[in-house]
Amino acid sequence: MTDASSLCLNCDQPLTAGTYCAHCGQPRPHRLSVGHVLHELVHVFTHADKSIFGYAALVLTRPGQVVRDYLRSRRKRYFNPFQFLLLTVGFVTLLANALHYYDSLGEAVQQQIGSRVSATQLQHVQTYFHALGKYFNIWWLALLPPHALLMWLVYRRRGLNYAEAFLVQVVISSAYQVLLLGLLPLLTVVPWRVPGSSTALLGGIITVVYLTLVGRQGFGLSWAGAFGRALLTGILYIIIDFLLNYLVFHWYVFG
Repeated sequence: MTDASSLCLNCDQPLTAGTYCAHCGQPRPHRLSVGHVLHELVHVFTHADKSIFGYAALVLTRPGQVVRDYLRSRRKRYFNPFQFLLLTVGFVTLLANALHYYDSLGEAVQQQIGSRVSATQLQHVQTYFHALGKYFNIWWLALLPPHALLMWLVYRRRGLNYAEAFLVQVVISSAYQVLLLGLLPLLTVVPWRVPGSSTALLGGIITVVYLTLVGRQGFGLSWAGAFGRALLTGILYIIIDFLLNYLVFHWYVFG
């Protein structure tokens, strides 16, 4: 019988010589200390293999490399893309609420349609945009599956399955969210912005640019082929997003 002290506490496999379990990679048992906690925090943000900042830089500059490596099962070196997207969407949601970005959009829409609707409907407009800002993360994450489906339809002849298309969408969305963290404060003050159109236009441009990079870097397409597929996908995204937003908005405001 194997002594319990010689078993890994994470996977119950026998511990061999060395600092880490050969089966799951967990360090040998040790009491948690302040130094260990600080080390883990620094490790998450700065470790060369899985740094959040390092991954963010790759997503912004070489998204095709991230996609290519993930599709070839070279995944251990990267910070988890799905966790990264959840973090960035959460930060953008907090920032949008702090800036009252969607509340200001609601006020602009109220001014545009104020003479044509009732007071109750005007209140619904403001409530709608306030909820859109408060639950921006849920709305954005809900768009991932239909976006991935559209991407799969465009790229399926390249051998991409739906799950792989979903991963590509996660990487592209991550780039958009990181850029939005820097650009959203500017979008709140530009005098020429149109309610909802500023972020929609920004999202469309980022989608086309980064899908072009993924097509070129990740799938080996020509620049023309990569841009053509990216442009078609971006147009389909804009159409589906507009229709969904239009239907939900009119259902809630006008009943």
